Amino acid sequence: MINKILPGTTVKVEAGSREAQSSVSGVVAMALSLDWGAKLTRITKGSDTLETLGRRLESAEMKLVNEVMNHANELILYRLNSGTQASGELASGITAKAVYGGSLGNQIKVVVEKAGERWKVRTYLGTAEVDSQTVAAPADLVPNSFVTFEVAEETALSAKSVSLASGTDTAETGDDTDAFFAELEKLEYNVLCYTGTDTDLLARYTAFVGAQRAGETLIQAVFSGEGFDSSAIYNNTVGGKTASYELSAAEACATMAGILAKCGVEQSATGYSDVTGWTEVSPKLTRSQMEEKTLDGEILFVDQNGIRVLYDINSLTTFSAGQPEDFRKGLVMRTLDHYAADLRKLLDTRAVGKIRNSVGGRNQIKGMVFDMTVKNYLDPGYIEGFGADDIAVEEGDTRDSVKVTAGVRVTDTVDKIYLTIVSL
Repeated sequence: MINKILPGTTVKVEAGSREAQSSVSGVVAMALSLDWGAKLTRITKGSDTLETLGRRLESAEMKLVNEVMNHANELILYRLNSGTQASGELASGITAKAVYGGSLGNQIKVVVEKAGERWKVRTYLGTAEVDSQTVAAPADLVPNSFVTFEVAEETALSAKSVSLASGTDTAETGDDTDAFFAELEKLEYNVLCYTGTDTDLLARYTAFVGAQRAGETLIQAVFSGEGFDSSAIYNNTVGGKTASYELSAAEACATMAGILAKCGVEQSATGYSDVTGWTEVSPKLTRSQMEEKTLDGEILFVDQNGIRVLYDINSLTTFSAGQPEDFRKGLVMRTLDHYAADLRKLLDTRAVGKIRNSVGGRNQIKGMVFDMTVKNYLDPGYIEGFGADDIAVEEGDTRDSVKVTAGVRVTDTVDKIYLTIVSL
């Protein structure tokens, strides 16, 4: 308290107790071999990828990134490979070098022109001008998003046009995938996507998902293959076609990952029809094929009054007490995973190290869990029949531990209607 000398009122504004943030939503993680860009790039809605990836999303080379971003809020894109940087000599002692390694650097050109007593230096990617600067001397050259300038002492500019050369791409290896997994462990995301068909890599991706979930990082994944039988893995087995490019079933995992990230806990992907740009599916399935593949745990794009997702299911086909049949439903599992992540974030930020393990403290934790569950899940209709009695907060085995149990019933969408028509 401030000790006042003069009469009157003293006002102090301070932050009170605030809601803990919800866990991340709408985020896809994917790794690709690229010919430009940093090791890790975050792409959000409306991002211009020309500088970061060397191309805009609508280009055919960016089709997998574009398919994710047609639906997801954010893509964490990891560059699996690297490469050597293209370069070119502007003058003796002055070298322009591509910012990133890769063959796209060979499309960069730097043009130097006299501009009165100064020099105009333009950078082009293909035919598009991406930077322009006017300098008096080489030391004034400023790096841009595409090139850096290496300047030796006592050099001078002269009019010249230089195309950068010798940029190359290196091939990805299994070690690059391991590095991708190591990076993912530092990040928050919802859906992991693999757009390839290599069986060894599929096995490694599958094992990574299992290890992450065992470690309480409740990610889900979209692959194209067989034998997954997992409530955390969606098996996409149908590709498609747009006006600009075709997508194999494996490549269409990018589309499905974006859709599932967008749906999150808010909606089912069953009947999802906003499959941006698609004009065909491949293969086009008969009804009996759809039934067979659904029983096999495959999530399908179909052409039924337009392109749509047939049924929001993961690859789980073997059921047990710990993995009941409703765990095959995508919306159910996304809701349970998101709820668990929200609870963890709530308790990590509001309870751990802040609340005493007493009767009153445990009641406080129960109240926090109840309030968050009602506000974020019961009121929006994601769960039903929830009350305070569905939460138990008990002493743990040690003085500094508690056990929290919360029982929730997820409300799935109406996906099957049995219609009987009686002729009168």
